[in-house]
Amino acid sequence: MFRSQTLRPRLAGVPALVMPRRMLTVTRTLFMTDGEQHIYDKLHGELQPTKLSVTDSSGGCGSMYVVEIEAECFRGLNRVKQTKMVNGLLKSELKDMHGMRVLCTVPPEKA
Repeated sequence: MFRSQTLRPRLAGVPALVMPRRMLTVTRTLFMTDGEQHIYDKLHGELQPTKLSVTDSSGGCGSMYVVEIEAECFRGLNRVKQTKMVNGLLKSELKDMHGMRVLCTVPPEKA
C-alpha cells in the first residue's frame, strides 16, 4: 500500500490515489506529521493564509518540506520577498532541515 493511501482521508467513492491534492490545502488534515503540523500552525498564525499546504517530501523523516501558501500579505511583493518572509518565520526550523521548497501566491482580487 502506498503512503498516500494510508495518510490521506478518503471521500466517499473516490480512491485516495486519484483524489486531487488541492482538496486538502484549505484546512489542516487529520494526518499531518508533527513537523508538518508545527510548520502549518506557525505559518497560519502569522500570515493568515487563504490556502496553506505543508508536505513532508522526505518520506517522513522531516528533513525536506514543500510549503504552498496563498496569503493577502504577499500582495505587491515579488516572489523573492514572499519567500524570504516565509523563510524568516521558519528560521529556527530551517536549521534542522535539509531544505524547504516554498511556493507563494497571492489570492485573486475580488471583483
